Amino acid sequence: MQDVKGQRSNGGLVAAVLLLAACAVAFLLTGCEGNKKAALSEAEIERLTFAQKPDRPDTLIVSGEEITCDMITDSPAEDASSETSLRQQLEEFARNAPQDVFLQWARPRVKRRLNNEITNVVLYKRAQRELGEKADEALDRMAERELRRFILEHGSNNAEADAALQAMGRNRTTFKEWKKKQILAQYAVTSQLSQSRPITHGELLECYERMKAESFYQPGLLQFRLIDIQITQVELSDPNDDPIQTALALAEELLQKIKAGEDFAALAEKYSHGHRSAFGGLWKPRDPEALAAPYDVLARKAAAMEPGEVAGPIEADDHVFVMKLEQRQTEGYQPLREVQDKVAEQIITERRQAALKRLDTELVQQTALANTDQFMDHCLESLYRQVNASSDK
Repeated sequence: MQDVKGQRSNGGLVAAVLLLAACAVAFLLTGCEGNKKAALSEAEIERLTFAQKPDRPDTLIVSGEEITCDMITDSPAEDASSETSLRQQLEEFARNAPQDVFLQWARPRVKRRLNNEITNVVLYKRAQRELGEKADEALDRMAERELRRFILEHGSNNAEADAALQAMGRNRTTFKEWKKKQILAQYAVTSQLSQSRPITHGELLECYERMKAESFYQPGLLQFRLIDIQITQVELSDPNDDPIQTALALAEELLQKIKAGEDFAALAEKYSHGHRSAFGGLWKPRDPEALAAPYDVLARKAAAMEPGEVAGPIEADDHVFVMKLEQRQTEGYQPLREVQDKVAEQIITERRQAALKRLDTELVQQTALANTDQFMDHCLESLYRQVNASSDK
């Protein structure tokens, strides 16, 4: 429930959102609260996002912004752990596959990246219209701060940072412009949210009821240390001694030692006949209902105990037990008071998802208006020819 998934044609929207520093959004929201506009009308969407037919086949125009083949293929890999750009991945595959196989493999990867870029452009333009020029100075400062952070991440080594930027197909100027667009794109999303509206108690209760079965159920749990004196194995000093009484006397003696401060685990290791004696009598946590006879009596006894308490002697069949309760958890649901913060986070997440869904309608329309297939095929076919022309030399 907490990980609501959806596959949309603009799958990069959420990824773009997560890349933003929260402080940037906070500034933009508080600084521009009185200047928000309603969602775009259908006519406005078409006017702003229709992809003009460029003179160059390797360029797509969206909302007056150019998107080039290099901007798509030179972007970092989707896998954050990968150090290779999309172009490097495409070139490697192109060297080892026929063109039709290459195109089939490459199109969905480039399509995702292209949709990400188009999404950012549309959201950027929306925010730019709402904020006008007054946010430029703040954006410059925030973008410069992101650049400094990037350099710090590379050991404050300017040369190393510049090389990393070059590998991403960027320089310092284009990196800062990229960060500005992310900030404005996030503002466009955040301005659609109702996060500032207080969460009511009724909303918390309703969300808690929906979440509790999956997220807040806690099974019954019991863990204890046990000195298991088995009557058939007690040592008798006199053949006429009663083994049961001898076992009970030993249990009482051990109880007194424990009360006097002796270590329960050490006594269990020395005196217990149970299979966990080598572990100081410590049993692994388990469901109390899973304890079979004769140990089921321990679950009933533990129900009235608190962690740290010791009980005994406890008779069951041919056993006399001395038990120390380590932990006990009753089956049921965590109460709302204990999980209220998590429930509130889920409400905010659902509000965000609803806002993103509203934006999706606009973004899907704009993506459909752009002639992305022709643009992608030109980019990929050109790359394939370049790679294989150089490999033939």
